[in-house]
Amino acid sequence: MSTAFQAVWLVCVGLLSLQAAEAGYLAQNGYHERWVRARGTWYGDPYGEGSSGGNCGYTKLWGTPIGPKIVAGSRSIYANGQGCGQCYQIRCVDPNGGPRLCNPQGTNVVVTDFCPGGTYCSTGENAFDMSGAAINAMALRGREGQLRNRGLYNLLYKRVPCRYRGTNIEFRVDNGSSPFWLSILIKYVGGPGDIGQVYIRMANWYKFQPMRHAWGANWMIPNYDGKPFRGPMDIRIVSRLNRHTVLARGVIPAYFRPGTSYRSRVQMAF
Repeated sequence: MSTAFQAVWLVCVGLLSLQAAEAGYLAQNGYHERWVRARGTWYGDPYGEGSSGGNCGYTKLWGTPIGPKIVAGSRSIYANGQGCGQCYQIRCVDPNGGPRLCNPQGTNVVVTDFCPGGTYCSTGENAFDMSGAAINAMALRGREGQLRNRGLYNLLYKRVPCRYRGTNIEFRVDNGSSPFWLSILIKYVGGPGDIGQVYIRMANWYKFQPMRHAWGANWMIPNYDGKPFRGPMDIRIVSRLNRHTVLARGVIPAYFRPGTSYRSRVQMAF
């Protein structure tokens, strides 16, 4: 065996070992090892993001870390808003005897909306209503138009980590917030992507207090004692998938402005 061949062989073995180790770690932390069956449709602009924002409240998606490859999830996927931000690898399955249109690798998507009705979402089964950009990414090159024209899809999907390289978790103080009522939108949560619970601590508090899930990716807390909220504020996020936790210290400043986004210095682990 030549030295060059041995080197290539060792590199290949090393890469396979790393992939196996990562797959094992992800499975231990709640991500899918195997493909799960679902149904699918698509909506919106044939090359776009479906709808800007949707029921999760993320607003503009194109040009952001989320991007245009998004989905609206059926009730089991959207989970009353606690499914917002989840990431999936999705691929379509060509029907027997039909033309080959589906890329076997599929593509990764983010849940940003709720799909309440339609051909599949109204049935109670796992279903995704996908953006045009997501559908195009699932197609073999040059077959995008044909795949869009198919309209209804058999899908396979896996839960995968959200990877926002170079981007940390962001908090937007919602319009209408004040020193006596605070609502925030949380986005760009890596790893699990979803949020199971949020806790907040004001500058004049000794302990963290739980926030309430309001809707989509929005969490809120009313003022119970009549004393104005004081920043800077610490926010702790607990993931719904695997209970991983991250703490953003001082992320909301003392003089916060409604409608303003504040980028943290932290990101969720896988």
